[in-house]
Amino acid sequence: MKRLALLALAGVVLAGCGGSSRLSKSAYEQTLQTDGKAVQKTITALTKTPTSSIAQFTTKIDDAEAALKKAADELESIKAPSDAIADNAAIVSGLRAIQAGLEKVKAHPTAATTIVGQIEGSPQLKAAAKATADLTQKGYKVGVIGAP
Repeated sequence: MKRLALLALAGVVLAGCGGSSRLSKSAYEQTLQTDGKAVQKTITALTKTPTSSIAQFTTKIDDAEAALKKAADELESIKAPSDAIADNAAIVSGLRAIQAGLEKVKAHPTAATTIVGQIEGSPQLKAAAKATADLTQKGYKVGVIGAP
């Protein structure tokens, strides 16, 4: 059953990639928006809803890390439109930096505030913010992935 689910997922990813061709602008926008919403949902659950135990907090971090990894993996695997290639790579790098930072928070929960500050000030996140602004300037609708 698990193998069937993986094959189905691989088929969806390959279909979304359009084979060897680049995604259209609208398909790329849809991917950014879908991935952004999934990441936003788990980050909101992590930061806005109270937790009553370390185990619950760890589960929320695991969920956020999984959403970040999935979004980064998907964006890295697609063929973005030619005018979005560099911006897409910067967004992937930013997502991976957040994911790595959350792993540090999980390992050192008492240092969460410091680690989050480091993530927010990281060159990868600054580059990702610049990339989403660049995509927006080019007319792309990036959705919440570009929200501060």
